[in-house]
Order: sequence, then structure tokens, then C-alpha cells
Amino acid sequence: MKIRPIIEGPCVIVPAAPVMDKLSDAGGTRLKVLLYILANTEFDASKAAEELNITEKSFNHAIEYWIKAGAINCEGFEKKPAPRKESVKKTVSVEDEEANVTVSRPKAVARAAQLPRYTAEYVADYVEQNNVGDLLAACQQYMGKMFNMAETETVVGLLDYLKLEPEYILLLFAHCEKMNKKSLRYVEKLAIGLFDEGILGYEELDSHLRAIEAAAEQDKPLRKLFGIGKRALVKKEKEAFENWVGKWNMPLAVIERAYEITVENTGNASVAYCNAVLERWYQNGFTTVDEVNAAMEEYRHDKSGARDKKGSFDTNDFFEDALRLSYADGSDS
Repeated sequence: MKIRPIIEGPCVIVPAAPVMDKLSDAGGTRLKVLLYILANTEFDASKAAEELNITEKSFNHAIEYWIKAGAINCEGFEKKPAPRKESVKKTVSVEDEEANVTVSRPKAVARAAQLPRYTAEYVADYVEQNNVGDLLAACQQYMGKMFNMAETETVVGLLDYLKLEPEYILLLFAHCEKMNKKSLRYVEKLAIGLFDEGILGYEELDSHLRAIEAAAEQDKPLRKLFGIGKRALVKKEKEAFENWVGKWNMPLAVIERAYEITVENTGNASVAYCNAVLERWYQNGFTTVDEVNAAMEEYRHDKSGARDKKGSFDTNDFFEDALRLSYADGSDS
């Protein structure tokens, strides 16, 4: 199949290599933001987010993503979370032209840390008018209980406020059942967090949740390896474990090898340093201990430095770069 673009008027120039390298996991929101900023090289983040119908936090996450990917430079960019507004109970009257009755529904406000509150009348009308019965029944089955009004209200909020598709919501509930998280408040917090991260498509959500579930399966051996114990993981540790096991599909043996190298070079069980090591291996396509050891052995027989050959790398530069990446923010975790 051969496609030629229809060019009329100004064009948007997209840097091919960094964008194509990230295309498989960029997601719709990030691609939407990229096209917007390439077409509008000067912009106000809050206004841009409003035009794209996303949160400012999601917009900033996307900017940061493309900066790290090497697709753009952004002068004066500083990662700032979007200001949060208190979630308050505000309603406005909406006229139903056919029935000529007044329905109470939440006023549109900025995305907040929790869903808005709805009246019981609005929830009942929404469920009936939008054929939500089957979705509610499936969600109740995943949670193993009948929902009360407050719990039904949460599902309505996911549909009405966050505008999530029923298939997306069912996948969230299936994940919560698998993780033994049977609280609707947990579902709510998870959904809002994913919304803020720009994870809005079904396939993107599926990939993200699979990474979380895979990391959970390896939680005990990873905790034991790094001596973490039973304390809650900090955000960087959680993200690192999800990347290693869920996104990069690194076998435990490879992680253990990276751990050995980490301790040899830092004297500490540093998750951040180990993450940099594993990320470099992932970028070079190393997925087994034999491949890692072979690449390192190749360097030892090539004292002149890294050769222009796939899989080759300068070990000294590699570890220095890994160290710089790991501690650029002053982290020692």
C-alpha cells in the first residue's frame, strides 16, 4: 500500500527517528500533544490542554515524554503539576426537552482528586437512559457484591465525568479483582491517576495493567534481592519493577545480573542504578544473561573502544552514563 499525503497550506514537520521509536507505546494523548506543539511552537500550556480536552498535568507529562525521547526541545519547560481544585458538590439544572422536567447534574469542573458527587435522582436517570445495567452487573460480579448507591455513583462518574468507555472500565475492574482490590475508592483513584497520565485507550491500558500485574508476581523475589522488606515501595521503585518485568520482559536471572553489577560499581543495592543498567540492556536488545556476558566479553577483547556493530558498547562509558542517569536528580534509592 502506498499513501501520499494531501498537502494544502502549512505542514507539520515530525522528527522521524525519535517519534517512530516511541510510536508503539506513545499513546493517543502523547501523539495528540506532539502534533499540537509542532504546529504551535509557542503556546500556553493551560490553554493548549483546554483545546485538546485533556488536563494540564497530562499535557505536561506528554511534553516531558517527547523531550526525553529526543523529539523536541522546549525552552523554559518546567514540569509542574496542574493546580488542583477542591472537589465540591455543585449542581446545575438541565432541562429535558422531551419530558419537560428538571434533572440535577454536576457542574463541569477541572479534574480533581476524586469524582464529583451526584444526586440519587441523577444516578438513576443516567443508568436508565444510557443502558448502564449490563456494565454495572459485570462490575458487581468482579467486586463480588451488589453496589449501593455510592458505589453505583462511582461507575456513573467514570462514564459521565471522565468519559471512559465501558470496555475500559471493565478492564479496570478485572484488574482490581486480580489484584484483590475490592474497593470502589481504589478503582476511582486508579482511574483518575491513569487519566492524568494520559492512559486513555483500551490497548494502552491493557499494556499498562499487564506490567503492574507482572511486577506484582515478582514482588517477593525483587524485594528480597534489594532488601526492601515489607515496606511500601516508593514511586521510583514501583515504576522500575513494572518496567523490568512488565514492559521490558526481563527474566529474573538478568535482573539478578544487573544487581550484581550495581553492587560491584556502587557498593549499594541501588534500584535507580540497576534500572539504568537494565534500560541500556533493553535498548541493546539483551534479554538473557548469556547475551549480556557475551557483550561484556566482546569489549574486553576490543580495547580500542566500542565497535560500530549492533550489541557493542563501551563498558566504561556504559556504567558512567548509567550512573549519571540514575543520580541526576540526587536520588540514591
